[in-house]
Amino acid sequence: MVRSFVGGLELVVNLLKSDNKEVLASVCAAITNIAKDQENLAVITDHGVVPLLSKLANTNNDKLRRHLAEAISRCCMWGRNRVAFGEYKAVAPLVRYLKSNDPNVHRATAQALYQLSEDADNCITMHENGAVKLLLDMVGSPDQDLQEAAAGCISNIRRLALATEKARYT
Repeated sequence: MVRSFVGGLELVVNLLKSDNKEVLASVCAAITNIAKDQENLAVITDHGVVPLLSKLANTNNDKLRRHLAEAISRCCMWGRNRVAFGEYKAVAPLVRYLKSNDPNVHRATAQALYQLSEDADNCITMHENGAVKLLLDMVGSPDQDLQEAAAGCISNIRRLALATEKARYT
């Protein structure tokens, strides 16, 4: 539906340049839904959604953090976007979101980190920034989605560590 409006997706992506936190949170929420369609995700990737989302990562606004993490998680589903988020330095700030007091931020962030952890360099960044300890605490959460995302992320980090250790001794 959105693609039928000429330039509509480009306009949505360009709204990520706003200075208004409410606008940014709403645009991130919209991008999360728009990106459910693979063709839309391809188009917004071509319009530079990854660097624009990455620039927003250093925020203390929990509403923006939640919707930004959801958008990042969804955008990881295309091409090399998960690698690009690492290259644009979005991973370390996301780890800090796990220190928020908002359980919705925890869930969205754990899901984003799980997606990002499919890339080895992102796993290293997460480990260096203390993600494992924070995620371990969340594995015991009553929120099943949070549990699964945290456990999946830890599993990916562990798998990388084991592969690195094995390579060192062969």
